[in-house]
Amino acid sequence: MDVCTAVLVLGIGAISHPTISFHTAEQAVYSLIVFGCAVALVFRRAMPLFSLASVGALLLVHLVILGDPNVFAAAACMVAVYTSQTRLTGATRWLYTVAIYLGACVATFGSSLLSDSEWTHRVLTVAGAAALLSVATLTGVIRRHKREQYNNALAHVASLEARREAERKLAAAQERARIATEMHDVLGHSLNTIAMQAEGLRYLTDPDSVDRSLADLGRLSRQAVDDVRHLIDVLSAQHDPECEPPTSSLHDVAAIVSDLGCAGFSIRLHIDGELADVPGHVSFTGYRIAQEALTNVLKHAPGASVTVRIVVATYSVDVTVLNTPAGHASADQARGSGHGITGMRERAHKLGGTVTVGPDPQTHAWRVTATLPWSRS
Repeated sequence: MDVCTAVLVLGIGAISHPTISFHTAEQAVYSLIVFGCAVALVFRRAMPLFSLASVGALLLVHLVILGDPNVFAAAACMVAVYTSQTRLTGATRWLYTVAIYLGACVATFGSSLLSDSEWTHRVLTVAGAAALLSVATLTGVIRRHKREQYNNALAHVASLEARREAERKLAAAQERARIATEMHDVLGHSLNTIAMQAEGLRYLTDPDSVDRSLADLGRLSRQAVDDVRHLIDVLSAQHDPECEPPTSSLHDVAAIVSDLGCAGFSIRLHIDGELADVPGHVSFTGYRIAQEALTNVLKHAPGASVTVRIVVATYSVDVTVLNTPAGHASADQARGSGHGITGMRERAHKLGGTVTVGPDPQTHAWRVTATLPWSRS
């Protein structure tokens, strides 16, 4: 396109007066001006400032030496102001445009061709020249705005793509974290209970007690396998796993208490209120929190006495797991920084609830308390 523009200007210069030739000094200067402008316009987009400065200097030489403007000068001025609007930036754009306007108006007004004309004729001629430059200027402004809109659209699309990619990575990270939490909750309690009972088998001498413990081990192992299989089925489904109906509830806390009792723990369960009044998703979250809290007791305070209290209010349920000190609690329990505690807090936060973990100020026993609300509707 730049080469075509340069050839067009060169062709206009060839048919304008004076003609391109080196027979006279005037023709030689004019020929150099035409060729110089054509070459400069080839680089009008690659090096706009250099190109327009060269064209401006050559047109100034044309004005000073040749005096009268011609069609070539008019065409070069129009291309120059168009390019200044599309390629230059800031104040340089308008300074160059104003300089072209002034040069064209001065050259037109002082042309020897209009020396015998009336002032009105001169003014109208200058106005016509200014109108032609204005058309080129407005065309350049419109072109620049369209290019800016196009570039802004490309930038917006790139921004949307980047945000979509970030959201995809965030969703993938959240999904991995959710799977890790589910696997931790599903397997943590069962495996720790199995480990405790397996260790206790070494100290049993009564065959009946051994048989009962082995039966419990088998049941817990099958339950763990079933839980993992169900979790895999849910995660591999095409629909949202969060919409899958919960398979456990606060009613199943009694089974956990029974398993721990069989493992030799001193554990009590107190229920205040109707568990059936608790919505399914809230009951499932309460079950997972109680399960994780009891798993922590298995890992960090073996031999402790445990009390589980579930209090159902009108629009909330409180789940408390309290264990008496058993020797020295591990550093993870004392800091409250384990993955299980983080998972309990995240589960409660999704329901707008809270989980507090720490020693009881009066008894110095370890307390985990979850408050889980639900909507009145």
